Amino acid sequence: MHKIGRKNNTKIIILLLALSLLLLYSYHLSSRPILQLTGATMGTRYHISIVQNETKLDKKALHRAIKQRLEQINQSLSTYRENAEISRFNRSRTTHWFPISDDFFQVMTKAITAYQETQGAFDPSIYPLVDLWGFAKQIKFKPPSEQQIQIALSHTGFQHMKLRSSPPAIAKQKISLALDLSAIAKGYAVDVISELLLNKGLSNHLVEIGGEIQAQGTNSQQSTWKIAIEHPASVQTHAQVNAVIKSIHLNNQALATSGNYRNFYEYQGKQYAHTLDPKTGYPVQTPVVSITVLHPSSLWADAIATAMLVMGKEKALRFADQKKLAIFMVTYTDKDHYQTLTNHYFDALTKHP
Repeated sequence: MHKIGRKNNTKIIILLLALSLLLLYSYHLSSRPILQLTGATMGTRYHISIVQNETKLDKKALHRAIKQRLEQINQSLSTYRENAEISRFNRSRTTHWFPISDDFFQVMTKAITAYQETQGAFDPSIYPLVDLWGFAKQIKFKPPSEQQIQIALSHTGFQHMKLRSSPPAIAKQKISLALDLSAIAKGYAVDVISELLLNKGLSNHLVEIGGEIQAQGTNSQQSTWKIAIEHPASVQTHAQVNAVIKSIHLNNQALATSGNYRNFYEYQGKQYAHTLDPKTGYPVQTPVVSITVLHPSSLWADAIATAMLVMGKEKALRFADQKKLAIFMVTYTDKDHYQTLTNHYFDALTKHP
């Protein structure tokens, strides 16, 4: 997991250049106009493409509503804002109930479910570890000691969090607990903005925030939205490979990808990835380079992609089969060779009509 509020290039990727070209191409082949809105949020960028209908659209008012909604979520869940709800909760040293907004409550509800279903592979209480390893801020990196890791681990454990619905509030059972919801918050924001557009009658759109995607309806060609997923080797090595490892069509679906090949530290010739194992306190060591998850909810795809990266290849495959999840996995073999793997749920969902 990593933080909202820093430039987040790791929770991969819609290839924005590829997407822009596809949208431009669609525009010239169709009479249906497309509106594109972009901006900054959560330490990254958002890109929204809306196929306009015959209803007159106030573009400025729509963009203002989107920015206002994103600001509300950021103010609730950004650990990089000292006055954000989550930052104030993290600083609190009490087991008393802490009132939270509906956004915070909705994310916490799903986070608890993800924690339980993944048997702790998804654990938002690892903020002390994220901070210890230096992924919460820019530092001159040096791996922490075993003693430091064990101390940080003693301050984690999502099972020590309590949540109530009326009125919405959370409470710590250990006062040293601190939360990092960045592995789920962008997915939540994508779902929220998509719902906002649907409520305004804009049923054909694509919303992307930092690589998390929700695609609804059809593009300007009245075809399903086509998404390009980046090839890790195009970033990680100088190998002469196509920058796109997979292109897929999304039919009223969300997509999220977790990977370790963009955000890591290197120390004395060894790489330390940003994805931390909540059980050991160390960066994950796995041949899995990235995992893409398809799901109706971007929030859920976001959380589960992170958890499955922690699980590793075999356990992630079993988990996907048990939960009937559609996944696309990239593993590193040797000598800069990569292998891709999809399960039958993914193949069925992405079959182009």
